Amino acid sequence: MKKKIGQTIFGLLILAVLMIAGWYIINWLFRSFLGLDKALASSIIAGFVALISLIFAYWKEREKSRQEAHREKKTEIYSIFFDIVFRILKETKNKNPTTPYAESQELQDSLYELMKGVLAYGSPEVVLSIGRWRLNSNASSNTILLHVGDILLAMRKDIGLSNKGLTNINIHQVYVLDDMEKLLKETQ
Repeated sequence: MKKKIGQTIFGLLILAVLMIAGWYIINWLFRSFLGLDKALASSIIAGFVALISLIFAYWKEREKSRQEAHREKKTEIYSIFFDIVFRILKETKNKNPTTPYAESQELQDSLYELMKGVLAYGSPEVVLSIGRWRLNSNASSNTILLHVGDILLAMRKDIGLSNKGLTNINIHQVYVLDDMEKLLKETQ
């Protein structure tokens, strides 16, 4: 306990010294700048602004290229989840499937690939929503449907799509013919 207090005091002392030194340096630079010729001062300002602009543009371009590279991989991984959901939906329309997909090894393999990819490339929101879905896999069908909606919204957001006007209920309206909000209210 004493060690933590000592470290905190030492850290605050270093911070205070750095702030005082920074103040003196900024003050000295400002006074030196005011003493310069106006033409030289404007050239220095222009050069400083150009340098900051160049650094900012480089940083933004690098960030954009990194996001674009990850977006492609995320889309590939998230399509595994879409394939799983739509395959189960398709199977529910076929009343008597020979081998239920929900119990197949193929589903287990797809889920394994999805989890592996989401851990590597998914945003925290996607990882958490899939975790909640997996934890509640034995819940009611309405709860599972809401969790799937959360996952779909998180995935859309993660790849840069807008979710304006979408909820974890009405996002299912794309592939369900009944009014989802009314259906969920009736079954609760």
